[in-house]
Amino acid sequence: MKADLHLHTTVSDGTLTPEEIVRQAAAQGFEWIAVTDHDSVDGIAPAVEAGRRLGVHVIPAAELSCGTSREIHILGYGFNPQSEALRAYCSRRRESRIARAREMCALMTQCGKPVDFERVLELAGGVVGRPHVARALMEAGHVRSIREAFDRYLTPGKPGFVPRESVMAEEAIGAITKACGVAVLAHPMELRMGDAMIESLIGQWKEQGLGGLEVYHPSAANNQAAFLLRLARREGLLVTGGSDYHGETVRPSRIGEGLERWTTVKEDLQQLLERICAGSGCVNNEQ
Repeated sequence: MKADLHLHTTVSDGTLTPEEIVRQAAAQGFEWIAVTDHDSVDGIAPAVEAGRRLGVHVIPAAELSCGTSREIHILGYGFNPQSEALRAYCSRRRESRIARAREMCALMTQCGKPVDFERVLELAGGVVGRPHVARALMEAGHVRSIREAFDRYLTPGKPGFVPRESVMAEEAIGAITKACGVAVLAHPMELRMGDAMIESLIGQWKEQGLGGLEVYHPSAANNQAAFLLRLARREGLLVTGGSDYHGETVRPSRIGEGLERWTTVKEDLQQLLERICAGSGCVNNEQ
């Protein structure tokens, strides 16, 4: 069985539409996927419809941004996309993202690298993020690549960086659980903290409703994935895996990257589906 539960589309900062990413997944033999756009549920319906046509099971999902001193992402699976709590959370985050992008553009203009804010919004199409500012910088000829835009201007300490609005992780977890979904910590190793601190935070978030860990992700080396797997099993948390694919023009990668190690995918996916069904009324397993 092949599954990738962390994919992005043009609804947020990916380069393929929901239909295109499902088509690509189908061509590569994936049976189960999740479109996890940042702070948006708008890509779910077209992805599910494409999945029906192409024989791919699509789990309703999203990746909610939060955090205070550092950025944290919480994946939500199997929720009700019409949930008022979830939609309100996504709406607030989108508004915050727009304000942040506007300020980034102003800063770039101040340092002699003007970027048109309206063009950034056009490039986004949906949920705006730093990659769209980076693409606008590249279009304007200020950098040669998205990577260069981040390295020179859009990371902490650089002239175009604007901190995110602080949002507690429990707010994102709560929005997902109120929508009858399963909350999973995305790419834990990208938190860049020691094992003991990760264990402490996960214990805290578990009490707030966290249901799983994204153990298999390109950011987790083999030994790190083994640590996360032990932690998930010990804490009774679900195990998921995803490539975090955004499209090759954003970062050279592929659907399913790093997931060859996920040897228990069938069992872990079944446990996730059972949790979803217990909480909200099932993901349809029949195509």
